[in-house]
Amino acid sequence: MSLARDHGLFPYINPDLLSLTDLIALEMHRPDGLEGIVFHRMQAKVYRDLMDGRNVILSAPTSFGKSLIVDALIASGRYRNVVLIVPTIALIDETRRRLSQKFPDFKTITHPGQAYEDKNLFVLTQERFLALEEAPAPDLFFVDEFYKLNDFGNRAALLNQAIYRLMKTGAQFYMAAPNISALSGLLPVPIQTSLVITDYATVAADTETVKAKNDVERRAAIKNILATADGPALIYCQSPQRVRQVTRWLREDAPTNGYGPGMPAAADWIADNYDRRWSLSKNLRLGIGSHHGKLPRWLAQLVVEGFNDKQLGVLVCTNTLIEGVNTRAKNILILDKKIASKAYDYFTFSNIRGRGGRMLKHFVGKIFLFHPPPETELPSIDIPGLSQSDRASDALLLSIDEPDRTPTTKQRLKDVVNQQVLSVDVMRQNQGIDPEQQLALAKHLAKLPHAGLVHLQWNTSHPTYNQLKSVVALVWDFLPPLGNQRHLARSAEQLTLLVWRVARVEGDIKAVIEQLVTSSDDDDYDYDQAIEDCFDFLRFWIDHNLPTLIRAIDRISKEVLQRRGLSPGSFVSFAARMEAGFQPPLLMVAEEYGIPVQVSKKLLRYSRANEDLDALMQGFKALDLERIKTLMPFEKEIVERALGSL
Repeated sequence: MSLARDHGLFPYINPDLLSLTDLIALEMHRPDGLEGIVFHRMQAKVYRDLMDGRNVILSAPTSFGKSLIVDALIASGRYRNVVLIVPTIALIDETRRRLSQKFPDFKTITHPGQAYEDKNLFVLTQERFLALEEAPAPDLFFVDEFYKLNDFGNRAALLNQAIYRLMKTGAQFYMAAPNISALSGLLPVPIQTSLVITDYATVAADTETVKAKNDVERRAAIKNILATADGPALIYCQSPQRVRQVTRWLREDAPTNGYGPGMPAAADWIADNYDRRWSLSKNLRLGIGSHHGKLPRWLAQLVVEGFNDKQLGVLVCTNTLIEGVNTRAKNILILDKKIASKAYDYFTFSNIRGRGGRMLKHFVGKIFLFHPPPETELPSIDIPGLSQSDRASDALLLSIDEPDRTPTTKQRLKDVVNQQVLSVDVMRQNQGIDPEQQLALAKHLAKLPHAGLVHLQWNTSHPTYNQLKSVVALVWDFLPPLGNQRHLARSAEQLTLLVWRVARVEGDIKAVIEQLVTSSDDDDYDYDQAIEDCFDFLRFWIDHNLPTLIRAIDRISKEVLQRRGLSPGSFVSFAARMEAGFQPPLLMVAEEYGIPVQVSKKLLRYSRANEDLDALMQGFKALDLERIKTLMPFEKEIVERALGSL
């Protein structure tokens, strides 16, 4: 206890064994308003800095307990409106559950369109924050994994845009991420001086190098490690394809009693409601979980909970589980040294390694490395939306208000701002989309003969096939998302056909799988990949990218056609229908709360309150589930779990 006291590890200390002096020190590390919580030394320092009104940008190890400081700030009673920007929708749900239970006097907002109250906690991704309308000004904002501001790509640009907008409110801020060395010297001095760097760790990480030259040796090594490991194990892989390969190894090498009690009820439901050929159900029965970006969101949440509850003894994942989602992994096996096809850097490696152990859960994390670690080189982070540096895209710079633009930015945007093809206002509304791409599309529409514009003049939520094809072709040719990633579609024609098929079965995922996954006698045919590609298509195209880009087409075509004296179409009602997965409105959003669409449809037969998200969920909560005879025990269990967190 004395040693822990000397190192400031107050959460680990037993008060019954302390002297009066040490008890006083312990009490100084309790935040106001959070019963039973004790900060460690560095947590207390950051907390006091924030409570003194200072802004903090924190670089600290993964196990530091950065989110607990947010909870303490909310509990202080100083803030009525707090915005939390998190990197993934999975983390929205995890954060919502935690905050809803701790702070029932606040309204937790997770989606645009929810009504605001006097005290609000906004838990959002950057995309959802930017979609808010007339939200109250925040008193405090928190950005998790803020290092993503330094990335290239559309999501990073939108995160920078969100930070720029939040900074303009003048609210106090707290940002956190692991393993940062410095902030860019191009940033304003008040931003740079907010940085607090610490390597203060609350768990130890014992690292062991695994000698394995090929997959045969790697498979044998995994089997041996799991046979002797004490506690749950997480295996990091570079891609969903690799996850499928490793889970097949585990399934074939499973001990007699599996890797844990398993999740048989979930396994049965998955087989019945998706496809019996999908091996995930077999894996769950053996205590094997998988987590990657192609899984339905409710299912990814369920797998993590099964792992944390020790129903699953091993969880095989990609980097989707590394970005903030909390797991209780005592053992981390870093099998691959890449993310997709690109080698990860030391920063990312440290983030993965930091998932081993958990404060007050596992004091020592065991890390098994199958490849040498990258050279130590931690990044200096830029925030291009504030520095307006060369890293900022033209779309990001255009989102900055004209009075705030630097002379360099004004010069860079000179041609975009002064052109007469498309208004700057429309280009700014199309957040994150390259202005040059928008201008190329507008020029194309301005030159098309009238006969070529007929299929762009529709105004319905149910377009004809040719009308849909015309709009999808414009997306494919002029506004391709994320560097021409295909996600099952290889051409505009194929994308149109796939969207048409999903729309015709009203987004029924089992029907989608039946249509898109063929039966095969080929032993090498990968049903798992084919099924997960269906989920990936829905996630990438239907849930977000295509509706967003169709809305951009709508804005651009309206302006161009009106300028040509033609009646424009309106694609927004179709985009909204697509964004809902061609399901009844809001059921896809309910999946984020842990309720699959198949179950929500059963509940909707007894509750018609679905005018907005709050009404939908409260309508579900008011139901007597015992009277709904069509609900299976597993479905009742997951509904109760979801509604219990409201």
